[in-house]
Amino acid sequence: MNACQSFPHRHSIFRISKRGFTLMEMTLVMLVMALIIGMAAYSFGGVSGEEVLRRPASEFQKMVLESVRRASLYERPQVIVFDRQGFLFRYRGDQDAGSSDGDEQVWQRRVEVPLEMVVKLRRWGQNQFAAAPGQRLVIAPGGLCEPLTVRFEHLGSWLELTLDPLSGGVAEEAMFVAEDGT
Repeated sequence: MNACQSFPHRHSIFRISKRGFTLMEMTLVMLVMALIIGMAAYSFGGVSGEEVLRRPASEFQKMVLESVRRASLYERPQVIVFDRQGFLFRYRGDQDAGSSDGDEQVWQRRVEVPLEMVVKLRRWGQNQFAAAPGQRLVIAPGGLCEPLTVRFEHLGSWLELTLDPLSGGVAEEAMFVAEDGT
């Protein structure tokens, strides 16, 4: 008996089959792929809803920090004004600077919010949010600001930022993103 003939050939589960995959195996793989793609698309919908809220909130944070820095540096109060389109910060407020009508846009920074977005403010000591248009946030000459809570609402989702009065940074943040965007 030859050494090669003494051991029978064993079948292994790791051996590659020449017959391919069955229809059942292909169907199962395609079902799993469809589930993974569906879950990924659903999760990206939540990210885009959050992004709509975060964009103006991030700009507001930058604007407050810039205002605090300028109030400390120049020892003058800085004002952020809220209107129907969003909010703005004036870099110059002096009337005798000789500015022309077109020059006004150069000396301010404006952030516009989406049309469906509502901005609300809750001042220190208040329990309810009030509409932001027509209100102002004044940063004192030393750089102190009011511990204001700003709420950005969009299609049932919202993002709240509470400002730290000493630094102007965000002390607290809360968010709710609606699942279906309504």
